[in-house]
Amino acid sequence: MPVNKENDIVAFYDAWYEQGYMDEWPRQKKQRVLELIKKLNLPKKGKVLDLGCGNAEFTGILKKALPEWDVCGADISAVAVKKAKNRCPDCQFFMISEASLNNEKFDFLFTHHVLEHVDSIDKIWKQIDLYLKKPSFVLHILPCGNQGSFEYNLCMLKKDGVEKYSGNRFYFEDKSHFRRLTAREVNELAANHGFYPVASFYSNHLYGAIDWITLESPRLILLVTSKGKAKNIISVLKLISLRAILLAIKLARFPANAIDYKKNKLRTHQYYLLFLLLLIFYPFSKSVNMFLHCMSDREWENKKNKSNGSEMYLFFRRN
Repeated sequence: MPVNKENDIVAFYDAWYEQGYMDEWPRQKKQRVLELIKKLNLPKKGKVLDLGCGNAEFTGILKKALPEWDVCGADISAVAVKKAKNRCPDCQFFMISEASLNNEKFDFLFTHHVLEHVDSIDKIWKQIDLYLKKPSFVLHILPCGNQGSFEYNLCMLKKDGVEKYSGNRFYFEDKSHFRRLTAREVNELAANHGFYPVASFYSNHLYGAIDWITLESPRLILLVTSKGKAKNIISVLKLISLRAILLAIKLARFPANAIDYKKNKLRTHQYYLLFLLLLIFYPFSKSVNMFLHCMSDREWENKKNKSNGSEMYLFFRRN
């Protein structure tokens, strides 16, 4: 179960950020967020807070999307805030525990995969309320518990695939997640604080989900397709088939991902040895990556208004 004491939570995330937690997100995902923020019809100038900014990967996206805005970030982890300051020296950063943050008022608040991590969902909404001016805007990006996504359908193959005793989390989720909310639940929480929905978008219906799952460790694929507590023999057969397909995709993507992304993580001679060993497989592997990225982009363009995605982008306004 997730840790639930404040000091334990801070220590937990300090340790994770020391190990490189959330150091990088796919370029495709960052571009999507950048383009979406530009299309929100926000005022030309203002002050925005990236709440739970981590190492500021998306704080930098906010700065690109809103070049005339004052951009700030805040996190509970001192390790994350230190990394954020190095990554985005033109932005201002706070520890959430700093009293000075409570004296700031913002026109726009952004969170990226934060609401599922906080111990008290009511407490975080009260914090959001305090940080914002009137009128103001909020954009939350977080996992989606709506029915119909590839990930939700995986859960339906299991007897307790949606963990109702633990915030309706999906069975394969990171244990630092306290919950998986539906869009309706987030809208209700927002309404309690005077925010009304302006727009909602969804990703990872199918190809987006396959893309992120096959970029992760093979251990995730084994977890996602484990046969334990499958509902019936049909579910077992589906999980076995999905495991074979996802592992095959993972293997096919490995040469391109290793060559494209390992250069700065290996010593020079290690990288060149890896490069020589995998070069023959690179063209095919790269084409698999390009296909998945293309299909994910097409899925976003054609289905982003359909609520059966496993990630949601919910935009609110308060007058």
